[in-house]
Amino acid sequence: MGDDDPDENARETDPPRQQDSTERKSWIRRHSGTILTTLLFPIVSGLIVLAVEKFTDEGKDEDSAARASTSAQQTTRGDSPKDPSPPSSRPAASATASADEVRWSGTINLTYLDLDSVPPRVLSSNSGASAWVSYDWESVGKFSDATLYGLGGGFFTTKPTLALWTTSGQPTRQQCSELISTQGVETLPVTKDSAYCVRTAAGRTAFITGVALSNAVHAYTASVTVWSAIQ
Repeated sequence: MGDDDPDENARETDPPRQQDSTERKSWIRRHSGTILTTLLFPIVSGLIVLAVEKFTDEGKDEDSAARASTSAQQTTRGDSPKDPSPPSSRPAASATASADEVRWSGTINLTYLDLDSVPPRVLSSNSGASAWVSYDWESVGKFSDATLYGLGGGFFTTKPTLALWTTSGQPTRQQCSELISTQGVETLPVTKDSAYCVRTAAGRTAFITGVALSNAVHAYTASVTVWSAIQ
């Protein structure tokens, strides 16, 4: 029995394996919350950071889209650079150029005149004439005076569609038209070097100047300008 005592003491000093395993399990259970928190914290933190960054990026994208939409609306409303010249001046200049366009210009015998045709026609009577000249004949090839008549206004009547131009130089269409409107008459005497503004049958404006006696036709001739614009 004396030999067996050391072995028994040795066995008693070794800790029981079952007890050690039980303590480890107990320690794991006590610290399992800490262990899980330690393991999951980096993952959760990363997800939170990603979510925050995504939310921030979406907010920036929305702000950028809103600013772009506002800028586009402002551009549509007319924030683009404006033409320094007034818009109304361009059409007015174009209209003026068109109104002053000359339809026909040349020399014509002063008798029954259709000034709306190109070139103007000499008619056989005053029917349809824009203006016409009546001569007081003394004998064949000789007359004492001549009278310029305007548009016919009815039976043996005329309209005040003539005006005497007394200013030196040739008028514009507008000047001639205004002269007829303010100082228009039905008839005017025809004399050398006189000048006349005339309203045609179609509503155009004509200017007759350079009146001279032609021995070839035994009548007056003149230089005529007809503008294209119709009133």
